Amino acid sequence: MKKNILKYYLISSLCVCSVTSCDFLDCDETSVYTIEDIVSSYDRTKQLATHVYSFLPNGFCNIDGAMQDAGTDDAVHVYQTSDVQRFVNGTWGANAVVDDQWSHYYQGIRAANVYLKEAEGLTFEDWQYNDNYENWMKMFQYYEYEVRFLRAYYYFELIRRYQNVPLVTEVLTAEQANAVEPSSFEEVADFILRECDELKTLLPVNFEDGLMDKETGRITRGAAMALASRLRLYLASPLYSVDDKEKWKEAARSAYEIIGQASALGYGLSSYSALFDEKNNTAIENILVRTVAESGTFEQYNFPMGVEGGETSTCPTENLVSAYEMTDGTSFDWNNAEMRAHPYQNRDPRLAMTIAYNGMQWPGDNTLEIWEGGANALPLNNATVTGYYLKKYVNNDISFEPGSTVTKRFHSWILFRYGEILLNYAEAMVNAFDSPTYKDAEFPMSALEAVNMLRNRSDVKMPPYPNNLSKEDFIKRLKNERRVELAFEGHRFWDVRRWNELEQTADIYKVQVTKNGDQVSYDKQLYETRVVEPQMYFYPISNSELFKNGNLKQNEGW
Repeated sequence: MKKNILKYYLISSLCVCSVTSCDFLDCDETSVYTIEDIVSSYDRTKQLATHVYSFLPNGFCNIDGAMQDAGTDDAVHVYQTSDVQRFVNGTWGANAVVDDQWSHYYQGIRAANVYLKEAEGLTFEDWQYNDNYENWMKMFQYYEYEVRFLRAYYYFELIRRYQNVPLVTEVLTAEQANAVEPSSFEEVADFILRECDELKTLLPVNFEDGLMDKETGRITRGAAMALASRLRLYLASPLYSVDDKEKWKEAARSAYEIIGQASALGYGLSSYSALFDEKNNTAIENILVRTVAESGTFEQYNFPMGVEGGETSTCPTENLVSAYEMTDGTSFDWNNAEMRAHPYQNRDPRLAMTIAYNGMQWPGDNTLEIWEGGANALPLNNATVTGYYLKKYVNNDISFEPGSTVTKRFHSWILFRYGEILLNYAEAMVNAFDSPTYKDAEFPMSALEAVNMLRNRSDVKMPPYPNNLSKEDFIKRLKNERRVELAFEGHRFWDVRRWNELEQTADIYKVQVTKNGDQVSYDKQLYETRVVEPQMYFYPISNSELFKNGNLKQNEGW
C-alpha cells in the first residue's frame, strides 16, 4: 500500500443512524489519521464513507435560524435581522450571499472524491480471518455506490443554485481547485443522470435483507431513481428548456420507473401526518430522509409566542393558506361571506396538519389566540406577523413547561418521497401529451390518476379532480396541489423558479384577526411587496470565490 501523508479528520462515532441511535452530527470527538491509517481498517474506511453523508442538507431553520420557505410567498420570517430577509428585500448579492452552499457542497464532493480514490481495490486482507469479514466485504461494495450518489446529489444542489459550476471528479490540490473551469449546467446535469442511471442497477432496494447492518437513512436504489426523476423534471421546465415534448416524456418515464415498481421498491402512500413525526424515517412513503440530532430547537423556534419556550420563527402566509381547497374541492374565496366568516372550516385536512391558526388547540392544551391582543398575537413582541404559526414538522410531544420530561426529539428532514414522484409524473405527463387523461402502454397511468391517488390518501380524502379539465386548468390546479402537498419541504423556492413564475410571488398577504366581544372576524390584508428581479432565478457566486478562482464566471445580473 502506498504511503500517503494526507491527514484526515474523522468523527469517532460516525454512523448511519436510525432515530433511536446517536446522530453523527451530534458527536464531537475527533481523531486525526493518515489516509494509510484509515484504509487499513474496515471500520475507519466505513467512517470515511459515512462522513460524506454529513453534507446532506436539512431544512430545519438552516438559514440563520430561518427556513428557506421564508424566502418564498409561503412564509415570512418574524426576525428582521435574519439573513433570509435578504432573499425578499433585494439586498442579497455577491458581497451579501444568502444560503451560500458553494464551499459546503464542494467539501462534500472532495470528501467523496477522496473516498473513491483511496478505497478503490481495498480487500482488508489483514482482517480476512475475522468472523465478520464476509459480511464486511458485502457491505463494502455498496459504499462506493452510496458515495457516488451523494456526490451526484451535491452537484444537483450546486447547479440549481449557481447554474454553471466546475465538475470535479478527482482529488485536487488547493492550487488546482482554485484554477478549475466551470462546466455548463447541461454538462453537470448529464453527469448526474449518468451516475443515477448506473447506480440504480447497483444499489440495493434496502439494507435489510442479507446484510450485516440493518440501517435506515442509507442511499438505496430508489434514491438514485428519485434524484433522476427530479432532475429530469427540472430539465423539462421553462427555466431550463423551451416546451420540449421529448424532455417531458423523459421526465414522465423517469418518474413512472419508480411508480411502476413501487411495490417491489417498498414505497406507497402513508398517512400524511406520519410523514412528519419523530418516526417518519420509517414511513413507507419516504425514499430518503436526513435524521438530525435529538433536539428541541426547531420547536423553540416555531412554538408560538405566548407558549412556554416559544420564540416564533416561520410564519405561514395567507397566500399559502388560501391555496388549500374546501373539502368539496372548490377553491377558498375571501369574497364568499360564509367562507370569510369561518375560514378554517371544511378545508383540505392538510391545512390543519401544516399550519396553526386562530382557535386551534395546539401545541398541547393551548388554544391559540391570534386575534389582536390575544395570548399569541401582536402586540406581543415577536408574535406572528401573518396570523399563522408553523405546525408541520413541529413535534407536539415536546413541552417546555416546568416539569416537562420531553424537551427534545429526533427530527428527519425529507429529501425524497413517493408523493413527490406522483406529482413529478403528473406534471410531466400533462405537458408531454397535452391531456390530463392520456395514458398508453408505456405510460399506463394518466396525470389525473396520479394526482387523484395522492389526494385519496387515508387522512386526506380530498375529492378527485374532474376528468374534463383542460390542460391549462389542470396545470393550474396541479401547481396548487404541489404547493399544499409539499409545503415547507423545500420545494416552493425552486418550483417558482423552474416555472419562470418568481415575479408572481412578490405580494405577500396576512390575515388580520379581530375579536369584538364574542365575535371574531377575519380580514385578508397585504403584508408586504417584495423585491423580485430577473437575476434572482440563480444565486450569485460569492465574490470571495471569484477572487480565489479567476476562471469562475458570475451569474448574469449580479
